[in-house]
Amino acid sequence: KPVGRYLFEVCQTGPCMLNGSDNIIKYLFEKLGIKPGETTADGMFTLKTVECLGACGYAPMMQLGKNYREHLTKEKVDAIIEECRKSSSINN
Repeated sequence: KPVGRYLFEVCQTGPCMLNGSDNIIKYLFEKLGIKPGETTADGMFTLKTVECLGACGYAPMMQLGKNYREHLTKEKVDAIIEECRKSSSINN
């Protein structure tokens, strides 16, 4: 399967789940219209769930490229999506 320009790898291991990663995954579905393992129709975003990324003290978190995005909230997810969209429009 093709992977989007931005791959959101959301940790779903115990500490992240206890701190709301399931809500983050659900919110990403609501915002992007994709489930884990899917890519948006425009090819920009892919959502994936992963096992421990080794940053349990920063839960819930995800990896985006080489960077970790930590202590995720809906507001932080909105900012990350907007940042990706702006970066994509600048680089095209």
